[in-house]
Amino acid sequence: MPSNPFKDVVGWTLPDAHDRLGDLGWQEEVRPAAFRHATFGTGDKLMRVTADGWSVANGKLCARYARIQTVLADVATLMVYPTASPDVLPVFACEWVVIGSRAHILVLDVECLGRADALRTRAREALMPLQMRHLAALPPAPASPSWFDEIREAWALVTSGDLSCLALMRRAFQDYLKATAERLYQPGLAEAQVGPDHPAVTDYKQHHAAHSPGYTLLAPKAGADWTDAFLREWHFGPAHPPAAAPLG
Repeated sequence: MPSNPFKDVVGWTLPDAHDRLGDLGWQEEVRPAAFRHATFGTGDKLMRVTADGWSVANGKLCARYARIQTVLADVATLMVYPTASPDVLPVFACEWVVIGSRAHILVLDVECLGRADALRTRAREALMPLQMRHLAALPPAPASPSWFDEIREAWALVTSGDLSCLALMRRAFQDYLKATAERLYQPGLAEAQVGPDHPAVTDYKQHHAAHSPGYTLLAPKAGADWTDAFLREWHFGPAHPPAAAPLG
């Protein structure tokens, strides 16, 4: 078996995010090593999980990343949540699911929680032009899950197709990151508060945890107990305190 038997097509996700959001100051959260790096299975049934979380902007934001790799699949998700102030800071969300030679589903969104009318207006002005630019190049979107339709914004991008659409979605990802950082996060941080997760943020995370495809991907090899702890406490769990100095 080769030294790296895992499919590797979305490894750019975290570096691209840090390149465009790194100026906000990323501090690695306290987290057990077992929920940062884990390998399950043997032989051609190996599965590798790489994950982490960060306190961002001195605790006004919280970032979470997870990547699941097998011989045939490469799945990555990045979420940047507000903590105490979802009225002025949105959620940045993406998920890439690649299986074999197909991008099964690629999702990119910046979501405003609750009413947050002023924030949603600013987000629309920043992101709708980007959506229109990239939508024309992307393959037609598949039917998205009903639970995602409940929370998606008008400027969300959803697509699937062969692996050529990954490069197209990566460009959209980079543009959405830049616009979110410059036009939504930077202006909103002056008004945002530091504190524990707002109830609207908790509800959003719990909604994601309840519908996450992570259970289907992880539980058969990692077991139900590890999977439940990973998803509910760490990947979709509350913001945790930082463990070290900011990464910049």
